[in-house]
Amino acid sequence: MANASNNTHLQLRLDQAKEETKQLYSHLERLTKKNNDADLFSMAHNIDSLTGRNTIESSVITRNYNNKNRFFSYGVNLKKVRTLNGHTNKIADVKWSKDSKHILTVSQDGFMIIWDPATGLKQNAVILNNQWVLAGAISPQNNLVASAGLNNNCTVYRLNEKDTIQQKIISIFKGHSCYISEIEFLNNSQIITASGDMTCCLWDIPKGKRIGEFSEHLGDVLSLSVDPSSSDPRVFASAGSDGYILLWDVRQPYTSNSIQKFFASDSDISSLKHFVDSNSIASGSDDGLIRLFDFRADCKISEYSLKQQQQLNNNYIPKSFDYRNHDNSIGEYKPSTISRFSNYSANSPIISDYESANTANFDTEGVISIDFSHSGRLMYSCYSEYGCVIWDLLKNEIVGKLEGHKNRITKVKTSPDGYGVCTGSWDNTVNLWTPDYD
Repeated sequence: MANASNNTHLQLRLDQAKEETKQLYSHLERLTKKNNDADLFSMAHNIDSLTGRNTIESSVITRNYNNKNRFFSYGVNLKKVRTLNGHTNKIADVKWSKDSKHILTVSQDGFMIIWDPATGLKQNAVILNNQWVLAGAISPQNNLVASAGLNNNCTVYRLNEKDTIQQKIISIFKGHSCYISEIEFLNNSQIITASGDMTCCLWDIPKGKRIGEFSEHLGDVLSLSVDPSSSDPRVFASAGSDGYILLWDVRQPYTSNSIQKFFASDSDISSLKHFVDSNSIASGSDDGLIRLFDFRADCKISEYSLKQQQQLNNNYIPKSFDYRNHDNSIGEYKPSTISRFSNYSANSPIISDYESANTANFDTEGVISIDFSHSGRLMYSCYSEYGCVIWDLLKNEIVGKLEGHKNRITKVKTSPDGYGVCTGSWDNTVNLWTPDYD
């Protein structure tokens, strides 16, 4: 009888604590909403748009149509300078080095290749111990590279300048019980891994062992982002299939308590990227939405939807196309001309493209990669079927589109110095873009 009474008393206390916790969460939510009196777009309403639709539209359109080798779209001027050919299978990951002098490409052909972006020549090649790779990384000092994937292991290689093919394996980190989705170097001696076993791990490369585990996620961890403004970052973020973005401090190595948390989506978060000043972070999810959260305000400050852009502004929709039949050397973001010309029939190509875009199934247009320009004004985002779209971050407008691949674009990365943008694709190639001032 005494044990039953004690159990009843403990259950009552537990229920009371749960109710008090629920009330505290509700109170905090009300306070947060009360203080959240503005968003990014309302604060930037006095800033000029990059589109210039009312003033320079006709001249920009003419320039778009007549210049095959350049991509000008409403103030965004990018030129594709070269294509990196060398892989024989899908590009799984692309990374720039810290000094912007090297590009690392990871492919399921069993190779990692380090390229010189200035010349397009191969500098090193790494034969992987497992071809089913999902992620790669290059160390801040450019002397180490790492790969990870479906074998649940992270392998670190030391680059050999004398022998550009045979590279030395210095560590194989085993400890995850499921696939590794993303990896990032914190510095030249530490690396972070994210896994489908719902954890992130911190590894010491010289010691060859795990020195931290972060385990608050309730689903597969699909993406990582490391503070880009620090040469030796102590904070990183993770996101996954539970829809949460969690911020971690590596100085608390074994913990199940993140230092900051955002609920972003009911669907998988497949891409995550710190803003250039490290005060905000953007997430891209399978619902097709990109959300920007501010660490200082502790809330979402903007949201970017391809579907909403289509509904609000029919004249400015990226053209839908089939990658299997697309072989253009350059992608041009052309506005619809239906509202300007009434002499086109329902069978004209312009009407067909417009209707195709309007009837596209946006429910499956997940965001698979995002990155920011060096200034922070532009955001590059890859969608599963729409390629790489360029957003004006302040005005919530689509200002361009990077194309030129024959298959799905899986990665977009901007160089740390801001002078280059590269896109990786399932067509086994990487395209490199730079600003054009001609």
